[in-house]
Parts: sequence; structure tokens; C-alpha cells
Amino acid sequence: MKKQDTFQEQLKTFEKLLAGAKMAQLSSVILVTVSLVLAFKSRENGLYVMLLLMGALAIIFFIDNFLSIKEIKQKSYTQTSLASSISKLKVYMANRKKYEMYFMAFWVLTLIPSATAHFESNVIGIVAILTYIALVSVFGYLAYKKTDKEITLLERTMENELQLQ
Repeated sequence: MKKQDTFQEQLKTFEKLLAGAKMAQLSSVILVTVSLVLAFKSRENGLYVMLLLMGALAIIFFIDNFLSIKEIKQKSYTQTSLASSISKLKVYMANRKKYEMYFMAFWVLTLIPSATAHFESNVIGIVAILTYIALVSVFGYLAYKKTDKEITLLERTMENELQLQ
């Protein structure tokens, strides 16, 4: 009974981590939507439209290449398949962590011209945007640290379980 309870806890933790990966996909789709809406609203300024569309394309590329979880999804519910999925999740997180800030920074850079026009170069508005971006970055970094710890703990408990079999 203890093994089954441990396995269910591991599976629950894995599914929670996978839900976090799905949220990253959703958040990125929202960023694309923001860029497209701003591009539509800025359609009279070709430079703004081009920059915003470049930002949207960069995020779409990021979603397609670094946020896909097709290979990670749990196909069966055994210890071995869960261990394999956890390993894939670890690789996914490492790749995502390596490139995410570059793509997000590029996306933010594509927003700056239209944001300054929108806020009419209002320093308070621009500082508010930069503060928001800084807070999101800090919370993102903390989330990565927490996720790394959870994956490591999950791997250790999986290794112990597999050794006991």
C-alpha cells in the first residue's frame, strides 16, 4: 500500500509540473495576442507594426521549439514510464530556461517603441512597464528554482522506489 501511495504522490507532483508547462504555453500565446492587438492598433505606423509582428513571430518560434510538451505527456502509469517522463521534463525545463529570457527580452524590445508612443513618452508609464517586467522576471526565476527542486526531489524518490523493486 505504501508503494502505491508514493507512486500516486509522484504522479500528482508530475502532473502539477506538467500543468505549469501548459501555463507557460498559455502565457506565451497571450504575449503573441498582445503583440497582434498592438500591431492592429498601430497599423498607421509601419515601423511599430513590423516590430510588433517580429516580437509575435519570435514568441511563436519559442512556443513551437521550446514549449512543446507532446513528448513529455504520460502515456501509461507505471514507475518506469513516469521516470522516463520526469527525465524528459527535466530536459524540457533546462532548454526552456536556457532560452526563455532571450526570447522574452527580444519581445519586450519590440514593444518599447509602441509603448512609449502609447504612454506619450510618459516616464511614469514607462517605469511602470519596466517594473512590471522586472517583477515578472524575478517571479519567473523563483518559479524555475522551485521547479528544479521539485524535479530533483521527484527523481530521487523515483530512484529510491525503482531500487526497492
